[in-house]
Amino acid sequence: MSETLEPGLYEKVPAATYHRMPGVSQSQLKVLRELSPAHLRWQMDHPPEPSPAMVLGAAIHDAILLPDDFETVWRPLAAGDGRTKTVRGLRAAEAAAAPYAVFLTTQDYATCLAVRDAVAANKKARQLLNGEAERSAVWNDPRTGILCRGRFDLLGERTGTIVDLKTSRCAAKDKFSRDIWSYGYHMQAAFYLQGARALGLEYDRFAFVVVEKDPPYGVALYEMSHGAIKDGEREIEPLMDLYRQCIEGDVWPGYSEHVQMIDLPAWAPHQLDQKLGGSNGG
Repeated sequence: MSETLEPGLYEKVPAATYHRMPGVSQSQLKVLRELSPAHLRWQMDHPPEPSPAMVLGAAIHDAILLPDDFETVWRPLAAGDGRTKTVRGLRAAEAAAAPYAVFLTTQDYATCLAVRDAVAANKKARQLLNGEAERSAVWNDPRTGILCRGRFDLLGERTGTIVDLKTSRCAAKDKFSRDIWSYGYHMQAAFYLQGARALGLEYDRFAFVVVEKDPPYGVALYEMSHGAIKDGEREIEPLMDLYRQCIEGDVWPGYSEHVQMIDLPAWAPHQLDQKLGGSNGG
């Protein structure tokens, strides 16, 4: 895709093409948040291969958001022991008959269908997911001028809501609240809403449809609070400044070169007190 891509919304952009589009993404900002510019530069120059969990997540997204693509792209592998000649032959024949398909294990394929059905059975989830799915966006950040990109799972025009589909082992509120912090979902919400505004789109809400990957495939619906979005904006601002410095100077520093004092995590002394207190009491 052209390096001079104009700001705007783009539909039917394959995921692999999106990841080659110019502009900084929210996932790249998270690398700066957790690691260093040197790590981000390495990942930009050496894009990692998708993990099995990422492949399954992409299949689930298609099953729910792009059902036609799911039927075309994703196929189940022939069941059985792949070490046997018979099963290897069946799988080779399947691959030859569908050279552009991505094959999942029978278990993963069944998970996609079960998760899809669980979301479809939830009336409010269906309403939230009523809109334009998988739109890729490119915009210029108004403050820094940096070219940005994002991939909106769903734009709910009638509700003014950007909806993001998440899969999780546990969709309970307390657990997902911790996931929001750990994985920087509040930054994603703020970044996407900033992008929408930069493109003149009237979206001011960000919601999650969270579905569990194990039975009974529980579905939970959450809207990001304004406070959490503001916190996301606060985190994004210095990271955008750091990214701009790296781009302009083509200098991508790693960790600090100074010797730093290090301590246990803030919660560790409390756990240690409990552990030793329990031992003494025994």
